Amino acid sequence: MFTCNTCTLTFDESAEQRDHMRGDWHRYNLKRKVAQLPAISEAQFNEKVAVMNKATEETPKTRASKKEERQRKREELQEKKRQILEIARKAMAEGKSPAEVTPKPTEQSPAESEAAQPTEQAKPEDDTKEAAAPEGPTEEEIISLKLKNKVDIPPTTCLFCKKTRNFETIDENLEHLWKAHNLYIPERKYLVDVEGLLNYLGEKVGFGFCIACGYQGRTCEAAREHMLSKRHMRIPYETEDEKLEISQFYDFSSTYAPRTTIVNAEDVVADDDGDWEDVSGDEDDDEGDDDDEEEDEELLTGDDIIYRHGNSLVLPSGQVLGHRSNQRYYRQSLAPERILTEGQGTVIAAETRHMLTVPERQALQESKRAWAKQKKREDVNDRRAAKFVNNQPYYRDQLLQ
Repeated sequence: MFTCNTCTLTFDESAEQRDHMRGDWHRYNLKRKVAQLPAISEAQFNEKVAVMNKATEETPKTRASKKEERQRKREELQEKKRQILEIARKAMAEGKSPAEVTPKPTEQSPAESEAAQPTEQAKPEDDTKEAAAPEGPTEEEIISLKLKNKVDIPPTTCLFCKKTRNFETIDENLEHLWKAHNLYIPERKYLVDVEGLLNYLGEKVGFGFCIACGYQGRTCEAAREHMLSKRHMRIPYETEDEKLEISQFYDFSSTYAPRTTIVNAEDVVADDDGDWEDVSGDEDDDEGDDDDEEEDEELLTGDDIIYRHGNSLVLPSGQVLGHRSNQRYYRQSLAPERILTEGQGTVIAAETRHMLTVPERQALQESKRAWAKQKKREDVNDRRAAKFVNNQPYYRDQLLQ
């Protein structure tokens, strides 16, 4: 007697049991058992299979797949384009515009009517657009409108507050801008025209521009709302153009380096014989030469002289600036000289292997290989000559039991 505990069946032979376990009914009951559901009878299983097969047969007839739907739409679009091109081709052959060609109602399909409808309406729509399109404002009108909407912001008025806040002095306004809006003025120690800078920023905000990103609003209030929401309450001072924009309010002359004179080292000749003088027939020329010599002496004795020696410049501080043509030599990173201890020096002096030539090195390698082979043979002989048997793994001497 053979049984199937899943389907609660009994069989007389094992072959019937194996055939049952290969069937779909048994497999379906096994899946239900895994899902902790009770098994169903064979009649219920056959009914479920019939319902699924019927639904599968009806699905292609009632509903198309997404791929087929997209393919159908593409075909319809191609058909419409073909019909429109055909109508345009006929119109060009007859010397008429595509809008004047009206197909006969009896010979026109619904698809052709849909395709021809926008073509027929194209001309009236274009005429309507041309008639309704007003002429844009000129540049002068835009400028006049901007000037009309401009808001005057004096240097004692806050640039960002929605409600106008006036202060008695410019310093109070700057303190308010720093504490309330975190407005940082770059290079403050070189700023010489604070009032001019505030007037310039106020003019930008009054025209409706953001001082940080250049956003252009319709009104001054729109620009302020933008700066407050975007946290653009800062003066850009990063790129070269941003620095040049407000450079007229700064004075960096105190940071300029003193004027230096570059003198060729070959031209500087020590004059030890001070008694010699150049004599010429014209006294005026002598006076001119003396003046030039005095000026040269003043230049040579100054502290701001830079000497040119070949491709290098010698600064007054003694530092030497090399030419970029020799940069490959300047960039060399040579390892510092190694200082050996007394013990390391002794070892290196006693070590003579690094002084061997190529043939001697080959002979040394062959000798090492011969020594290794000899050592290997000796190890094999030692293992073979061992008379002890209780050193084998997992060996148990019977006498010691």
